[in-house]
Amino acid sequence: MVDDAPLVTLVKAKEIDTRPALEEAETALERTLTMLCSFLSVRDLLSFLSSPPFARLARQGTPWLVFELGLYQDHTKTLQLIPEYDAITLADSAATEVFENNLWRGQPDETMEAALERWVSFVASLNQ
Repeated sequence: MVDDAPLVTLVKAKEIDTRPALEEAETALERTLTMLCSFLSVRDLLSFLSSPPFARLARQGTPWLVFELGLYQDHTKTLQLIPEYDAITLADSAATEVFENNLWRGQPDETMEAALERWVSFVASLNQ
């Protein structure tokens, strides 16, 4: 039997700078992201983070949004995801040391996939 439970969640946490002018489609996506969105895999999440709609919403100029990325099975296990024009930063306020200095910065690619898979594996093991 295949487990169809989501692996990770993403939700808008806060605004940290002046919000840019948004088109109707970006405003609709922002509203959707104020609710807990779930992804079946890290690869699914990265596909979303690489999408043009997400880029138009969140990857403009200076960072203005912070998202909370969480483990679906335990919503207390979270990272801050801060999209920027040229990168995405992951900040681990729980200081698990999965990332050097509890920060990771880069593109939603294979390197980010490996980093997030390490984090998911580590924090999931804390529940066992």
